[in-house]
Order: sequence, then C-alpha cells, then structure tokens
Amino acid sequence: MKEHKEEKDFTVRDHRSFSAEGGEKKPQEQAQSARQNPSDGTRPREEQRPAGAPPDLDFSSFVLSLATTAQVSLGSMPHPETGQTARDLSAAKQMIDILGMLAGKTRGNLSEEEQTLLDQVLFNLRMHYVRVMEEKKKSGG
Repeated sequence: MKEHKEEKDFTVRDHRSFSAEGGEKKPQEQAQSARQNPSDGTRPREEQRPAGAPPDLDFSSFVLSLATTAQVSLGSMPHPETGQTARDLSAAKQMIDILGMLAGKTRGNLSEEEQTLLDQVLFNLRMHYVRVMEEKKKSGG
C-alpha cells in the first residue's frame, strides 16, 4: 500500500456555484465557503479570467454540470435560459445513465473527494428519479 505524504502548502478552495447534490449554492453558503478559504493575497482564478469567459472545468464541475442538467429535466429547477420548469423524464434518465457510465469508467481513477461527489450525486439523482416515477404512477400518468 502506498504511503500518502501530506503537503503543507497545498490549499483547496471551492469556487463552485453548485452544492454536492447538484443544486445551486445559496448566497450564504457561498459566503461561508469564502470565509473558510480566506484570501492569501493571490487573486482567485475567476478574477484572473477575462469577463464572460467560462469557469475552469474540472471533474467535479463536470459532474455537477451533468447533475444540474438532470435536475432541470426532473423538473426540480427551472431551465436556465427559459426560466420555465418542465419535466423530461427520458432526458433525466439518460443523464443519470451517463453519470452512471462515467462512474463505472472512472472507478479507481478518481480522488476520494471526486469519487464521493460522484457517488452522492448519482445516488441523489436516482432516488429523485424513483420518487418522480412513483408520483407519476400514482397520478395515473
């Protein structure tokens, strides 16, 4: 088994605008995240990026982006462009299946944090999908 040597000058800052469950962070959560990660005199990457440029993409951001798309398709969140809430269960199922495939293909190659995030997001989306399908059955749809 490999030994893990901990680096002292490595700092992780969570600049994502989404929670681990895939929903948008509330303003107080974002403020708390900023307080937990005080500035060390360097500017965050978001401030160094030109205006209008998309945020840096890492694995966690990618997973949360897919999860958000699934949440929109499940009707949990309004569509970001239209502002309308609508359900598209086949699209939601497809996105959940894509996340499941991603989990299978990346197993053993992710950091502990990335694996935990992916597992939690996938579990929450699957449970939400099941609840929505049960509601649909009860309502006769």
